[in-house]
Amino acid sequence: MAQCARRVVSIGDVSLEGKDRPSYLVPVAPTLRGGLHVPKESQSELAALRWMMQKAILQQDMFLLGPPGPWLRHVAFRFCELLGWEVEYVGITQDTGEADLKQRCEIYNGSVTHVDQPPVKAAIHGRVLVLEGIEKAERNVLPLLNNLLENREMSLEDRRFLLSPHRAERLAEQVVLHQLESSCKPASFIFLRV
Repeated sequence: MAQCARRVVSIGDVSLEGKDRPSYLVPVAPTLRGGLHVPKESQSELAALRWMMQKAILQQDMFLLGPPGPWLRHVAFRFCELLGWEVEYVGITQDTGEADLKQRCEIYNGSVTHVDQPPVKAAIHGRVLVLEGIEKAERNVLPLLNNLLENREMSLEDRRFLLSPHRAERLAEQVVLHQLESSCKPASFIFLRV
């Protein structure tokens, strides 16, 4: 596995280690808007970025609230750009369904395949998931999002099950202990770490 170069990003008294790995999934926030030069970070954006860095250090999820418009998305992308973190983005509308957040069935070369959607890709590959417009989500989508964000679990259509790494380790230990106690053949199971 290739090693990534690391750099430290500091805002005030908060520092966080970022990656210098080039990837097309790391967003680049524009510095030009409508032909006018806008400074890269305003004071309110720096305060938001500092708060986001504190949450990242504590390994906590972030929920940004603000006025309508692109500012929150811009701040989230700027945060990921500074740290070199890859992003998966979902714009949620009233028409967003479970298939838009889990997997879609698609036909390739005459056979049905399940294609992972951005939340699944983010969980599998350790990327940042940006959900914009969550207030527009329909009721049937909210339990799915809650289970993914709170419990780090999701059952997929292709029979995989996303599970948090900590819970997967505990479950694997329990299976091994159970096998030792019952002295039966080892069970075959696959955990997909999130």
